[in-house]
Amino acid sequence: MSSEPVVPELDRLKRKLRVTKDQSSAGKPRVRRVTRVIRDIDPWSVFKVGLAFHLVLYFVVLISLVLIWNVAKSTGTVDNVENFMESFGWETFKFDGGKIFSSLWVLGLFVVILYTGLWVLAATIFNLITDLVGGVRVTVLEEEVRIIAVEAGEKSQ
Repeated sequence: MSSEPVVPELDRLKRKLRVTKDQSSAGKPRVRRVTRVIRDIDPWSVFKVGLAFHLVLYFVVLISLVLIWNVAKSTGTVDNVENFMESFGWETFKFDGGKIFSSLWVLGLFVVILYTGLWVLAATIFNLITDLVGGVRVTVLEEEVRIIAVEAGEKSQ
């Protein structure tokens, strides 16, 4: 059998990433400060992320409102509010949960479309402004990743 690795890149990568016991205890990994410039945000990706975010938020709010309504109805809070409003001189004041819910889910869909469109508009305006001024400069810290590769021969020693 040949002792050559099946993938020559793998052997080269192992040699490159091998860290001896002395090097691994040398201390903390090095940190490098790197500056990046953001010049363009893809409006299509903003649309997809914004739509997903707003739809999830829409369903969470809708389900929460239904749960809150059911709790308020079962504890008598809705009846207390209706009686309180009637004490101001209204002859009848009643909440219709079905009409409220149907109005809210339609209104919520319009809000999802509106806010997603606003996100896309904001990304487009950002792109136009960064064409004029050259982008947004961001400084990030990159930490060195240390991988300790131990071969079978080194384990027995």
